Amino acid sequence: MSVSPDEVREYWESRSPGLKHSQEPIGTPAFFAAIEHERYADAFKYAYLKDIVGFEDHSGEKVLEVGTGLGTDILQFARAGSDVTGIDLTARAVELTKQRFEQEGLVGHFQQASFTELPFDDNCFDVVYSFGVLHHSKETDQGIAEIHRVLKPGGQLIVMLYHKGFKYYVRKLFLYGVLRAEFLRLSPQEVVNRHSEDFGGSPLTKVYSRGQARKMLAQFEQLSLNCYRLDDYILVKGRPFSISRTLLPLAIYRFIENAAGWNLIIRGVKPGVTQS
Repeated sequence: MSVSPDEVREYWESRSPGLKHSQEPIGTPAFFAAIEHERYADAFKYAYLKDIVGFEDHSGEKVLEVGTGLGTDILQFARAGSDVTGIDLTARAVELTKQRFEQEGLVGHFQQASFTELPFDDNCFDVVYSFGVLHHSKETDQGIAEIHRVLKPGGQLIVMLYHKGFKYYVRKLFLYGVLRAEFLRLSPQEVVNRHSEDFGGSPLTKVYSRGQARKMLAQFEQLSLNCYRLDDYILVKGRPFSISRTLLPLAIYRFIENAAGWNLIIRGVKPGVTQS
């Protein structure tokens, strides 16, 4: 299916991830505090990020986030002492991120731009971080090439792509495509688009196997690929409950989660001189 960059930008302009996770007035300190708490406090969501990404490991380094959203993750790098820069396809995300940094008294450099043409010189960042962004465009390969270009030799890539795991093969394609018979009128890609993201109806949401991700990121060395968020829970009185997470030993649950989780965290290094 053909999706234009304008369609992608227009969709996300009013649907920044996380907007639904706070009832406070948008842009207020209370709004941002609720967003941050929701992101990192819930074990069924992104509580794993602080340990896995290692925001505090990059003090003094130049960090670029591709797709800032509401600025929650790039803020963690800044609090830890990183020199941070962020881009987003949408003007609203850039303005909210700037506002958030101003409220915290932190310095960051943010601008509206596409990851298909990053407005930075070659070899200028120690770390490029992107969480849940690159798979929403048909130009993902171009974005990877641009990230490689702006990273310093020895610089680190940290990216999350959606993985072809339990969520997309069971909760999306089987539940909606098969059981609800949406395959009678929609393609698998259209089913995924329709039922992904907080607001639904995404113009494009791609998912990758480990093999596909490795091939796309072949220009990086020391690749590691690990999956998180199995999302095998049901809601009980409005709260998530997972039988497997409750009953299985953590090591066994983590084994299953790594095989079938839908947050594929990829780390890699640009070939060249190792960072000091």
